[in-house]
Amino acid sequence: MVHIKDIVIDSMWGDTSLEWRGLDPNINIVVGQNGFGKTTMLNLIRAVLMKDDKFIKQLKAKVHINTLITDKDGVTTEGEMFCDGKQVVQKPAFGGFESQSCFYYVNTFDVPASKKSSLSQLGLTLDQVLYQRNPDVFSFSDYRLSMLKDLRAAMYKQERIDKFFELINSLFLMTGKSIDIDDKNRVIFRKGKQIIDMEKLSAGEKQILLLLFTLFLMEDRSTVLLLDEPEISLHIEWQDRLIQLMLDLNPNCQIIMTTHSPNIFADGWEDKLVFISDLVKQ
Repeated sequence: MVHIKDIVIDSMWGDTSLEWRGLDPNINIVVGQNGFGKTTMLNLIRAVLMKDDKFIKQLKAKVHINTLITDKDGVTTEGEMFCDGKQVVQKPAFGGFESQSCFYYVNTFDVPASKKSSLSQLGLTLDQVLYQRNPDVFSFSDYRLSMLKDLRAAMYKQERIDKFFELINSLFLMTGKSIDIDDKNRVIFRKGKQIIDMEKLSAGEKQILLLLFTLFLMEDRSTVLLLDEPEISLHIEWQDRLIQLMLDLNPNCQIIMTTHSPNIFADGWEDKLVFISDLVKQ
């Protein structure tokens, strides 16, 4: 398993630095006033993890990330990822993670995508996670097709899908909606007996689906998930349950998130809070 241990950012806005030591292996909740750099910090972490040299050059920030790597025998070593404001270096490869696919940045803000699409940005992202629209995105459709290639694992994967759909349907119970797979192997949504288009789902429903499907498709891999205010459109009950839902789907995921909602951390997660003002060094 691998997780991020320390994050140090120099010259975030020219004269602002940030130092974050001893990240929790599972849950890290960053809170604080707007304007202190929560979103910028997440974007810089994302750029280093995903080797986005173009973004790094735009911000000209220097970022150093230390990782802890624990092998199957319990032996722990260190890895690192850093950039000098121009390019990203990861040692060992991917800082010790399995691959670059172990890093996720999920944007759950729902805005119009483009005049050419009937889907919102959130709808487009969820559509890619559900279906084979992008060869660079491992989708739920890919996951189901993989069952045909490994029949020994097919039963286990089908059990995972069944339990996952039960979870989603329990969350959707209050709205009278449900998720299912039709006779053409397509993911569909119902309200009673009527099939409804995915874009007819509320922003909160699309948001929770995107988050949960992302966690489900990780398949318990050691991963890092970056979330910027994931509570934006969520029902209060879903906010209360969000962290535990995500950990249940992948207990090996290190979550680094920002939030303005006390409901996210009110149910026993207060000790995971980090105030952005405590990290910023002028």
